[in-house]
Amino acid sequence: MLMNVSSKPVSILFIANSAYFLHHYYEHLLLFFASSGYRVSIIVPLDNNALENDLPTDYNTYFLPFFHAYQFNGFKQIRLHLELRKILLKTKPSAVFSFTFKISIAVAIVCRALHIPLIPTFTGLGFLFMHQKIIANVSGFLLKKIFQQCPVILFQNKEDGHYFLRNKWIHIEKMNFIAGSGICPTYYQPITYPECAKTRVILYLGRIQYDKGLQCLIACLKRLKNENIPFKCIIAGKIGNGHPTDIPLFSVLEWEKEGIIQYVGNHSDVRPLLALANMIVQPSKREGLSRTILEALACGRPVVSSTAPGCAELIKEGENGWLFPTDNIKELTLLFKKILLMPYSKLLSMAKQSPGSIPPRYFNLSIHQGYALSIEKIICMK
Repeated sequence: MLMNVSSKPVSILFIANSAYFLHHYYEHLLLFFASSGYRVSIIVPLDNNALENDLPTDYNTYFLPFFHAYQFNGFKQIRLHLELRKILLKTKPSAVFSFTFKISIAVAIVCRALHIPLIPTFTGLGFLFMHQKIIANVSGFLLKKIFQQCPVILFQNKEDGHYFLRNKWIHIEKMNFIAGSGICPTYYQPITYPECAKTRVILYLGRIQYDKGLQCLIACLKRLKNENIPFKCIIAGKIGNGHPTDIPLFSVLEWEKEGIIQYVGNHSDVRPLLALANMIVQPSKREGLSRTILEALACGRPVVSSTAPGCAELIKEGENGWLFPTDNIKELTLLFKKILLMPYSKLLSMAKQSPGSIPPRYFNLSIHQGYALSIEKIICMK
């Protein structure tokens, strides 16, 4: 759904906890709004480790020098709010879209003071809710005030939204759901399945973190190796983003030395890796909505997934993949033994079914329509 844009472009602003996040997951959404006549600006933290191609292009970009996604410093927090206020007063957006939890809290406080509508998207509950329950509960209690003026709060999976409702942190009329960050069906198309071979290839795509379930996966692979079950596991993803559960490079290299995995670094285009794989593994402990699973299914690769929120709802057991209880090494090992030794014809059949198992609501077009509807409601209210 598109709005009729007046001669004076409507200004909207996007903010996230990293440039890479906006570029990797939401560049298509920025482009959609820009091509629809909106004046798009972005705010991202000043990250010395960011690569040039991590930044979304062709938008007014503002940097936050005082933000760290996984640390809290009271003095820097005050400076962060002052910097956000300065940027918002300069850009004068009609609405702000924020992504991820911590940055959404900071911008919500400033937007509330300036009477600017904010639409936060919670892309998973993440480290705070998994490891710092006391701080999370305090933060949740404060949410009632902080997000009170938000016209809508978007969640990527129902379990996260209902978690907030159970704790009475938001009102049900404020809650809505958006089916992830989107996937382009013309970019991720079915890829020819590998020919039958004794050794089958397992592929992991994602950040190299313990929260992504890699400890469980590695323990499982060690058991398979000890039982002489033939497999090859390729791991691709970023190492060392400053997350508290980052796995150090020396550990990854040690696993490689033991012959358990092959680490191939981070790849902006994962399709060549998907072409090598018989199956994808998504062992994560919690996601907003796993785009890795969607990419794999679109390319015709069945998925071995944990039952974590943001993952399990994408899997149709025995049709496009298999589920195992989150962080359960024994069950994952048993499942892999079954899959690695099952008839090739069964894997091939599942691979052919996988692309058709993705409902249209997960495609970019549907995501565009969801966010466009949100901004239109705000503009109509003014």
